[in-house]
Amino acid sequence: NHCTALNSYQHQDPACCIYQPLTHSTSPLLPSQQNFGNCIMEGQKLILTYFDLYGRAEACRMALVHSGTAFDDNRVTGESWAAFKASGKCANGQIPVLEVGDKALNQSEAIIRFIGRHTGAYPIDDPFACHFADSIINTCSDFEKSSPKEGDKAIMFLLFGADAIPQAAIDKLVEARAKMYAKLAELLGEKTFFGGDKPSIADFWVAASIFSLERNTKGKEQHANVYAALGASLDSNTTMKNYADRMGAELKEYLANRRPGTL
Repeated sequence: NHCTALNSYQHQDPACCIYQPLTHSTSPLLPSQQNFGNCIMEGQKLILTYFDLYGRAEACRMALVHSGTAFDDNRVTGESWAAFKASGKCANGQIPVLEVGDKALNQSEAIIRFIGRHTGAYPIDDPFACHFADSIINTCSDFEKSSPKEGDKAIMFLLFGADAIPQAAIDKLVEARAKMYAKLAELLGEKTFFGGDKPSIADFWVAASIFSLERNTKGKEQHANVYAALGASLDSNTTMKNYADRMGAELKEYLANRRPGTL
């Protein structure tokens, strides 16, 4: 159930892939990124465990890949999820979990901060930059919590099903996402990235959202109209369209070869 994705990130159908350092990024690695493997990570195996979808682990995957950090992308379903849940590694029975040697770290926001502290994407020597990154993640979370529903289910979760999503529901989702991107565009301003000249953990958080919905080219074919509607809405926001293009360039190889995902 393992494969080795050597730079190209070409996946067959494994439960777990070993990611080797990224070969394409428009941004050169920061000194802290170049030395990441020589600090707490040296000699320790990294395993990121989550379900076989993008979800709460995708920002962490992007941050690791962009920093050139090798890790095992462990996808669990059914029995493998039950076994992992019983292992004692996931606090409160939740994933994602990042294993660093014999330590198991939980909570996606805490994990991405941990990664960023050691890659330069969460510059702990600049409290204001860290606060700004945190505030962007919190802003996204606030909008996520108020995501529109169809009945008692969040509309975006209907993408997991096979049934066509009603146009009225699609319109509600598009409207809600447009409001989020209007706020993010305001917060981004004239900056290249939320991290300034280089992506921060906030950029991977926002990119994970964009490339799970508006720029997701690997979702279910029967919901292509939903992704298209969301993508058209994003592209109507020039600031966020250009931002998404820049993040797409930063993560070009990973996005081209990552596993399919509904959300």
